[in-house]
Amino acid sequence: MNDDNRPKAADLSETERPGVPMEHAPHKLHPHAPEHYARMKPRPGIVHRTELQSMTPVFGTAQPLHGISGLVRRIAYGTRETKARHWMLLLMADRIDVLEHRIAGLVKAVAVVPVGVAAVVLAMRYLRAR
Repeated sequence: MNDDNRPKAADLSETERPGVPMEHAPHKLHPHAPEHYARMKPRPGIVHRTELQSMTPVFGTAQPLHGISGLVRRIAYGTRETKARHWMLLLMADRIDVLEHRIAGLVKAVAVVPVGVAAVVLAMRYLRAR
């Protein structure tokens, strides 16, 4: 047989196919792992892709959407992923989230400074009184 008439890899016998040792049913990673994952229905408050009918098997709810960044993310997930608007809104939401955390840290620092100053003043008065 010349190269043109030679059977393709999919047409070879199983003993000659290069991928045959890898062709097997996947085994369970954990003995107690479920065979079938129940698909979750979208719930209010949890954003998901508009292209999907149901939730993916893995999604996170540990950090719920909050503040202005959460509002922007909700708007972003209301648009299709194929639109640039979707991705630009998500990028903007990330930047807003950073600003929200920096402002929150600044507010905490501003709230702690007067307490620290008061503690120093009280400690100095206590030490002078002795």
